[in-house]
Amino acid sequence: MAYAQNSFFFTLCLAFWRWLKNAYHESALGHLIGGLCAWLSGRWRDSFLVHLFYDEGRLSMAWGDSRTCHALEWMLNLPLRFLRWIYRLLEKPLEGSFFASMAFEAGCEAAVAAGWLIALIMAIPNEYWNNAYSLIAACLVLMLVYLGGMNTKRGSLSMKAIGPYAVCFAAVTVLSVPLADFIDLSARYLVYYIPCMIIVVALVNSASSAKQLLRIGGGLALGTLIGGGYGIFQNVVIGVGVNASFTDTSVNADMPGRVYSFYENPNALALLLLLTLPVIVALIFSSRHWVSRILAAVVFVIGGVCLGMTYGRASWVGLVVAALVYVFLWNRKLLPFCVLAGIAALPLLPTSIFNRILSIFNLNDTSTSSRFDLWAAGLQVIRREPITGVGLGADAVRRMVKLTQLYQGRASFVHCHNIYLQIWAEMGLLGLVSFLGTMLGTMKAAARAVHHCPNTPARHMAIGGTAAILGAMVCGLADYLWTYPRIMFLFWFVFGLTLAAIKVCKMEMDRV
Repeated sequence: MAYAQNSFFFTLCLAFWRWLKNAYHESALGHLIGGLCAWLSGRWRDSFLVHLFYDEGRLSMAWGDSRTCHALEWMLNLPLRFLRWIYRLLEKPLEGSFFASMAFEAGCEAAVAAGWLIALIMAIPNEYWNNAYSLIAACLVLMLVYLGGMNTKRGSLSMKAIGPYAVCFAAVTVLSVPLADFIDLSARYLVYYIPCMIIVVALVNSASSAKQLLRIGGGLALGTLIGGGYGIFQNVVIGVGVNASFTDTSVNADMPGRVYSFYENPNALALLLLLTLPVIVALIFSSRHWVSRILAAVVFVIGGVCLGMTYGRASWVGLVVAALVYVFLWNRKLLPFCVLAGIAALPLLPTSIFNRILSIFNLNDTSTSSRFDLWAAGLQVIRREPITGVGLGADAVRRMVKLTQLYQGRASFVHCHNIYLQIWAEMGLLGLVSFLGTMLGTMKAAARAVHHCPNTPARHMAIGGTAAILGAMVCGLADYLWTYPRIMFLFWFVFGLTLAAIKVCKMEMDRV
């Protein structure tokens, strides 16, 4: 390298480049382009979109000091105050106990436990899965958070990082049960929401450093390695037959069977990979050692290949959006090059995947055309109950559609195949608005955090989580993300990880 730098050719090229650069800056063209870029940059900084996505709203600014936030924190910390009262009574025997010391140490590693538990949840085969596992895992992580703060006066649980919109969405979710047309079905589905609420609170309060964020992300990577690796094994070694319920064979005659790994549906596996792959990219950039970076890159390749084998079109589109969001938040200057690289890579795709992409616009494909009837039925349900909805869960919407005969399609009605229509039909207008506020508020908080935070692992984890959530939101335009409670739990797990990363970014900014 030193020989090349000292060579005549290198010196000549460097001198020519410097002359060309200075000539450009002094030229009329350079001044014109520089002035145009400065004008565009000024218009962009003052634009409505920048204020919409970067400015913190009044409600978010007032949330941390509000009575509602303090009241919720008081209730959330009741178990912690009880445990600290017990500790004060038994301080001497507890401090001298080996098992108590181990318990306190385990409580301080709640983030590690969250990583291992999510990997386990992602790796359980469908025939052995029970929705109670999500509740057990969420409660266990929260219990460890309480245990970690038992022997110290610091570390009280906080609701500030969760924000007002997520709290409002949780409240609307609970209120949807007594206001439902079918209370029995709604109450049953509320049980699936409770672990999601718990895990968000637990993750935000268990991760307070970049190291803990990486350990949680490592759990997602491990689950992706197991699930994605088995999906590839399923395709290459076992073989997957074409299932007519997943694929319109008249339009996709050349498409092989769609892998589903440990899950019941290939779309569920595709959504799982959509939620984890951006986080794994964050691990690649955040890892401090080359070995861990290479391992994360290998997991990303395995997950990406498996995602291709699912032939999940909505998740593919969501992943493209997630990639663009990641690059935009990380380094906007690289965005045009990434777009060009993506376009250039299209001819390199396997024929079956390329044809599958083209089928998105083919209305002869029943999996595409049938969605119009599903959306129409969902809109009819919304017109009947626009404010309160019919109740939580796809079962409540399905029963309303069946009783009123609102669906005219050929295939059976399962759900609206659109998360926004589904939430509106289930929880009414307030549920939809609070959900959109939750997502938009998180995106804005992430944009502000990564804009001011230095290039640290916490910044990349915030970017990865934000990209995953926004990619899933785009995927949700054509699918209902929460068809399976396990995927629903994973969605809110990534959401909680994103909030935790934003919180750590703000802590790092305060130290600077």
